Amino acid sequence: MGNLRGLSVFIVLTLAVFTSARPKSGPNQKCKSGPVDLVFLIDSSRSVRPHEFETMRKFLIDILNTLDIGLDTTRVGVVQYSSQVRSEFSLKTHSKLENMVKAINEIVPLAQGTMTGLAIRYLMNEAFSPGQGDRPKVPNVAVIVTDGRPQDRVAEVAAEARERGIEIYAVGVARADMTSLRAMASPPFEDHVFLVERFDLIYQFGLQFQDKLCGIDLCLESDHGCEHLCESSPGSFTCHCLPGYRLNADGKTCSAIDLCAERKHDCQQICISSPGSFTCDCNQGYHLNDDKKTCSPIDLCAEGKHDCEQVCVSSGPGIFTCDCNEGYRLNVDEKTCSPIDLCAEEKHDCQQVCVYSGPGVFTCDCNKGYRLNGDKKTCTPIDLCAEEKDDCQQACVYMGPGVFSCDCNEGYRLNGDEKTCSPIDLCAEGKHGCEQVCVYMGPGVFTCDCNEGYRLNVDEKTCSPIDLCAEGKHGCEQVCVYSGPGIFTCDCNEGYRLNGDKKTCSPIDLCAEGKHDCDHVCVNMGPGIFTCDCKKGYRLNEDEKSCSAIDLCAEGKHDCEQICISTPGVFTCDCNKGFKLNRDKRTCTNMDMCNTVKHGCDYQCVNTPGSYHCICPEGQLLQDDGKTCGTCKSANIDLVLLIDGSKSVRPQNFELVKKFVNQVVDSLDVSAHGTRVGLVQYSSRVRTEFPLNMYHTAEDIKAAVMKVDYMEKGTMTGLALKHMLEYSFSEAEGARPASRNIPRIGLVFTDGRSQDDISEYAKKAKEAGITMYAVGVGKAVEDELREIASDPVEKHFYYTTDFSAINTIADNLKLNVCPAESQGEVEVKDPCACENLVEFQQATMNSLDQFTQKLASMAARLEQLENQLLSRK
Repeated sequence: MGNLRGLSVFIVLTLAVFTSARPKSGPNQKCKSGPVDLVFLIDSSRSVRPHEFETMRKFLIDILNTLDIGLDTTRVGVVQYSSQVRSEFSLKTHSKLENMVKAINEIVPLAQGTMTGLAIRYLMNEAFSPGQGDRPKVPNVAVIVTDGRPQDRVAEVAAEARERGIEIYAVGVARADMTSLRAMASPPFEDHVFLVERFDLIYQFGLQFQDKLCGIDLCLESDHGCEHLCESSPGSFTCHCLPGYRLNADGKTCSAIDLCAERKHDCQQICISSPGSFTCDCNQGYHLNDDKKTCSPIDLCAEGKHDCEQVCVSSGPGIFTCDCNEGYRLNVDEKTCSPIDLCAEEKHDCQQVCVYSGPGVFTCDCNKGYRLNGDKKTCTPIDLCAEEKDDCQQACVYMGPGVFSCDCNEGYRLNGDEKTCSPIDLCAEGKHGCEQVCVYMGPGVFTCDCNEGYRLNVDEKTCSPIDLCAEGKHGCEQVCVYSGPGIFTCDCNEGYRLNGDKKTCSPIDLCAEGKHDCDHVCVNMGPGIFTCDCKKGYRLNEDEKSCSAIDLCAEGKHDCEQICISTPGVFTCDCNKGFKLNRDKRTCTNMDMCNTVKHGCDYQCVNTPGSYHCICPEGQLLQDDGKTCGTCKSANIDLVLLIDGSKSVRPQNFELVKKFVNQVVDSLDVSAHGTRVGLVQYSSRVRTEFPLNMYHTAEDIKAAVMKVDYMEKGTMTGLALKHMLEYSFSEAEGARPASRNIPRIGLVFTDGRSQDDISEYAKKAKEAGITMYAVGVGKAVEDELREIASDPVEKHFYYTTDFSAINTIADNLKLNVCPAESQGEVEVKDPCACENLVEFQQATMNSLDQFTQKLASMAARLEQLENQLLSRK
């Protein structure tokens, strides 16, 4: 037994040596706690004032300054919460202190509610997850800083977090309550729960937490696996064995050194092994001699070498029996003695408790909550409530002998001290079920009310908006308009307006007020209704607003031989140039125009009925002015085509437009030094498809045209003309210098009315010397086309009703000019060639078709007007 006690002392001393050998942090050293994953969960609810949040921010930075930050040492994450949870940075985000400090200084408080339970769940499921940088077998430590009572449940989720191995420190400030902090924190609470009165005292926790965190010892805090001894070093540990043991090959487990089994001893009788050592012993009846090796027979009683508690009786060498003193009896182990206990043997008359007072002696006592009666044997229960020996504020409840609990009156609840009571404000606690307003009526009592414009429903909880219009509580003459709960405005039926009293209505006479768009006469037809009429000599147009003069000339209701001059409902006759009006004011007589007017023919004037024309000598051609003669048919030009890509064109028709462009290109002599072609598409915006200097062969241009994508959207023709003038005919995009006198021609192709003004840039283009052609199809506006086209308009303006006929325009369209000093080769063709006569015939037929369509439209309008007149009669 003595040898074993000596071994125990040796082990304790050895542990003390290893413990004292662990490194300690100096005053200027970082905390060497070994690997730790640390997450701060900070409350940023609206109750945390700005200066308090700044104190909390400094508190975090002060703690970080004491830690050994790094991906292999201490990792830190910060999460703030209020009614929601937001991670400011995770465990894997930063590995340097300065980056963490910068991130903490950039935190913006959420300033909402206090959902601590939600935040702890995020901490458990997200912040301490491998994806956020959590390391296996590394301690998880969380520090929760809050200033108020949680608005959700925290006990269950905090318990789950602790079961997952997260060590939680709960730091409460000012308004925080201790019950909630204890529900969150890890045990023991004296080490993990801190409550300070105000934020500027929070540093006290920082000092205590630093001491605890820096005290993390991998030998104590991690599963090191050492069988005997663990020696800690900064961020690591090594395993050792107790004396008499040797470390196994795995570096963790130990095996005892057995000298007896290895026969490395000199005992006479018995060898007793201990790790790394041995002792000698003797057989029963013998004792070990002073040499600690040999044995001699012994008298155990005489030598006091027995284990009798009281009396030893020698029975021979090495043999003895035990006995007891008076008042004791020998126990079954035949060595020890026990006093005779009358209480234990139930040889007493105590009602409840018998107290052993010595061998054969006892006294009576009572259980807790009872007191001993005068007979010193029986007991009576103690009622502390009845004896008024309680400290309950309101009600004392008897729970049994000597036991009570405190309770509260209805409408009150028991405080954390389990003695005092606080009134229950169900409104403030949100435990009321009122839809809008809860009115506190006293402890545990409330009533519901509604906001202005609402009334309480029969369930006395929910509210319904008051619709004064639907209830007929408004006073409006005609229309009541619901504007919100309990609010309305009055309005009037169509054709009436609200009077100054904001309730009654008066009929609107749009004609009398001049609020109409009639061209001539406004006829009142009732409240807010009118029709338009016209003055004598005019008729109402299809828009039923504007008036047009009755043109007897245009309607063919005259007997003039040549020219009819119209005024509204009246006409006079006149004659064509070269004719004079006869006395009947109707017929005309031919004049010799070549001899009576300045015809300006360059070569010869030839009279025709009522007119004349010029001719040229053989080998020369009549030019576009119809007077001068020249030797050229076509010339080099810079041509820019503006094509309408608006939504109304449609994709299939846009393909026809591209074919039209290529037909025009086929008629030109395209080359780098000859004719150049550029293409611009427009809709609500303008896009240059290719400039003048991009392609130099007709095939390249035609291939590029077929690749053009359809834009769709609006029709901004004015914007396209501006783009053409400012960019397309610039030398940067391939237009040749004006000094070379190469004609610049612009061709506009459109199918509808422009959504912007064309006048300014149509005029500027022509003033800049650009010859403008206008080609219209479908709903194109003739007035706009004429305004775009250069003079003479008839030679620069083309129109067709159908996209399928635009190829005819391409055939008829001739863009050739012949300036006096144009640079480049000139091709001369016979003006009387068959192809030119066909072009003239086709143009004439198109003009006749347009005139026929206009006559049909006018006839339809006349029929409509007649029907309107008949209906009025």
